[in-house]
Amino acid sequence: MRIAAIDIGTNSVHMIVVQVRPDLSFEVIDREKEMVRLGAGGLDGRALTPEAMHAALQVLSKFRRLAESHKVDEVIAAATSATREAENGGEFLQAITDQTGIRPRVISGSEEARLIHMAAVYGVSVTGDPVVVIDIGGGSVEVTRGIGPTVELGKSFKLGVIRLTERFVKSDPLEPHDERKLLRHIHTELNDYLDEIGAAGFDRVIGTSGTILSLGGVAAARSGIPAGAPLRSRRVSAKQLRRLREELVNTDLEGRLRMPGLEPRRADLAVAGAILLDEIVRRLGANDITLLTATLTGVE
Repeated sequence: MRIAAIDIGTNSVHMIVVQVRPDLSFEVIDREKEMVRLGAGGLDGRALTPEAMHAALQVLSKFRRLAESHKVDEVIAAATSATREAENGGEFLQAITDQTGIRPRVISGSEEARLIHMAAVYGVSVTGDPVVVIDIGGGSVEVTRGIGPTVELGKSFKLGVIRLTERFVKSDPLEPHDERKLLRHIHTELNDYLDEIGAAGFDRVIGTSGTILSLGGVAAARSGIPAGAPLRSRRVSAKQLRRLREELVNTDLEGRLRMPGLEPRRADLAVAGAILLDEIVRRLGANDITLLTATLTGVE
């Protein structure tokens, strides 16, 4: 059986096409990703903008055609933070069905966290070890702790990089008073939960999502890793994250665009992403984070 799975996220839309074997293992046939920033200007209950919806619909139409070219038996689609919060989320879902034939399902934050954890654990072949998984999206961040694929602690927080950037990043480079406001918000939302995870213990922290991989790309470049080298399973130390955060906070957008390893389309979101990731890793007391290319719908 051949399946196309689509993740309609706040920042990007992903699709993975897989051939499912009789034993339920699978082979990746194709994957695509487009950054559309669906949630830009439309989070916290506001309406998705016409421009963002149009961009997402164009990408979804393209993905539908690509899925058909692979002769898939089924297209499965899930919509996350931006769509589930927007006052016109229902209208957007109907437009997707009308224009592409895709029928997305809106999933809750807890379900999103569970699926991300399962995909990440599958990607690193962790079986019975306690692991923490962090996924930083545009609208939310998911942090889970589990034994293998079984999630024991899993939550989604409204702390995505688009949301944090729009609310707190008011200066470039970031002014200290803006950073303090951002830190207070992160600590208020996350600290108790991260302390609970820390008390439970873990062997490894896995980081997935475009934001974390982009930051990992900069850290790899700083370590002399050639541009374009695979990032999967590469470990980034907590000290590297702290140095990277300090550099990003003190660099303006023009400077960030020139940073080796940083995806240019994420340069305006990298400051909030670096602060958030560094604070999570530090609060957990982790020594490092293992990078993994993974999404809600699949793992590379």
